[in-house]
Amino acid sequence: MSRAALAAITAECDFDALIAGTVPVLVTFTGARCIICRQLAPMLAAVVAEAGAALASAKVDVDLVPALAERFAIRSLPTTLLVRDGVVADRLSGFATAGRLRDWLGSHGVTRGV
Repeated sequence: MSRAALAAITAECDFDALIAGTVPVLVTFTGARCIICRQLAPMLAAVVAEAGAALASAKVDVDLVPALAERFAIRSLPTTLLVRDGVVADRLSGFATAGRLRDWLGSHGVTRGV
């Protein structure tokens, strides 16, 4: 799975392969009709680009992969998870500024790439 900013996950097996790695993964659950998700997207893209190789990332459309939404008890959109070693380390629900995302990731040891 590519480390491209917010790579789209279309199957549960792709997700499992991504989170199995040693690099922390930022996963955002979105929906096609979610306006806040669209507002959050550029913030996520900026933070992921800054992190470089220190962070993998993906987005999951809950309408396309509902099993993942159920598996992680996603009740509102957007919901962003930080996954380390295959385990959810933390989650954020709703909109967040790029600064808040940076601080949140930094509190979990994910810093800007070099």
